[in-house]
Amino acid sequence: MRTQRAHPLFSRFGCGTALLLAIGLAAILYFRGGGPFSPGHLSAAQPTGQELGGFSAHSEFEPDCAQCHAPWQGVTAERCENCHTNVAGQRQSGTGLHGRLTDTGRCQTCHTDHKGRNAQTTQISLTGFDHDRLVGFSLARHQTDYDGQPLACEGCHTANRFAAEFLDCVTCHQNADATFMQEHTTRFGRDCLACHDGVDRLANFDHATVFVLEGAHVTAACEGCHANQVFQGTPRECANCHEEPAIHAGIFGLDCARCHTALAWSPAQLTQHTFLLDHGGEGQLACETCHEASYTVYTCYNCHEHDPAGIRRKHEEEDIFAFENCVECHPTGQESDFEGNDHNDD
Repeated sequence: MRTQRAHPLFSRFGCGTALLLAIGLAAILYFRGGGPFSPGHLSAAQPTGQELGGFSAHSEFEPDCAQCHAPWQGVTAERCENCHTNVAGQRQSGTGLHGRLTDTGRCQTCHTDHKGRNAQTTQISLTGFDHDRLVGFSLARHQTDYDGQPLACEGCHTANRFAAEFLDCVTCHQNADATFMQEHTTRFGRDCLACHDGVDRLANFDHATVFVLEGAHVTAACEGCHANQVFQGTPRECANCHEEPAIHAGIFGLDCARCHTALAWSPAQLTQHTFLLDHGGEGQLACETCHEASYTVYTCYNCHEHDPAGIRRKHEEEDIFAFENCVECHPTGQESDFEGNDHNDD
């Protein structure tokens, strides 16, 4: 009678061999990490020269695959961001390059490793990279250099770095027109992106949309208002640029447009005074009638039968309790000012 032989895979020898292989594999994983399964060495590049998460380069944690890889998932953004905390901040706040890009949860899409010790993992793929939307600078006028040759990324970005502090616009433009660039950088500084977006937005810039240049301001030098080449956030009020003269101080206030125009400081003439100057119908009143010591304050208690106690009583009879600022309800001083107003104690 013939006995049925067991399948080789399920024989004692087959099972024993499989068990030994499993034990050997577990030992390798325990002592050497995932190294035997690595598709290649990790990069030793140190683009910033600073440690992140205690490491200067990916090569330093090569045996510890769990630094980047999660079981059954592969590379995860959460594990990468344990070291690259600045990227985590950009993604959470929606700012910076990683805050504007889509699908930033898959770091390996742009930053592939296991390409050898000399691999530059920060060299992202520029295929379909929308430079205008993601960086805020259009490449429409930067397709070629002054010689008509295609303009490579390295033409503007130095040291293989793409952060703003490594951007060099001056060298290229200075080689083309040194005189112009010398004057331009002296007047406006070297922060080109503060004014230029590549289209160029200053080509048809209308200063009137920000501040109307008229009168003496037409011939004023840019540096007169924009000190240290700072163009954003420039104050628009007269007093922020023009020092108040001693004869003026403490008397007229800082609402310069009431008496002055952009043509010149003098002659000065009161042009904005809602309250009628012939209040009372007996001709124009002297300024001191209402403005006793300073033109920034006034009183209504010097004329007519005005008496503080009487004024209070008459207003409170009408349920009006906030009455000290007279021109708030009587802007011209005429009785018609108050007609139809909803009087209350607000």
